[in-house]
Amino acid sequence: CPPADRYLSKLAAAGEVAGRSVAPLSFHVDYWNDLGWTDPYSLPAWTERQRQYAQALGDDRVYTPEVVVGGAVGMVGSHTGKIVDAVGKAARPSLLPATATWGKDHVEVTATAPGDADVVIALWEDAKTVRVTRGENSGSTLTNHRIVRRLDRVAGAGQKGTKKVMFDPAWKGVGAVVFAQRRDKRITASALLR
Repeated sequence: CPPADRYLSKLAAAGEVAGRSVAPLSFHVDYWNDLGWTDPYSLPAWTERQRQYAQALGDDRVYTPEVVVGGAVGMVGSHTGKIVDAVGKAARPSLLPATATWGKDHVEVTATAPGDADVVIALWEDAKTVRVTRGENSGSTLTNHRIVRRLDRVAGAGQKGTKKVMFDPAWKGVGAVVFAQRRDKRITASALLR
């Protein structure tokens, strides 16, 4: 959805909405790939993650574009007013104590998980341009931001862990965020990795 992609780009550049810091992430689902064009960043794992959110949020369907705020509420990703409202009302996650060491092809993160949540790292690649050849956006050239390329568990609930996450050194605009996520999908703590 080009309008949702543009809004995510704006959020990523600003780093805040409604006076709150945000770390927007884009998980490309694969259930539209049967329209004749395969999104090069889509993964079945991201579709499954969205299904888990739908179950946790009591939603009987998955759809795109969807935004999930703090793991607690979902809405259409192009409804910017609702997103601003949801971010403003969301419980503020605490700052997750974490350290990161970056290399040319990896990031190594150490974090301690709260007692009720696992800590995961989301590694993204930014500003990738793709030409859509089929489907609703056929003929469009779209720039995608904060494309999640890796999602790895760093530590289980109540544990300290270290995880080395590899990435292709040819990737541009690589960044990462770690967050503590409970079984009910709510995010309770987070930190951008610099």
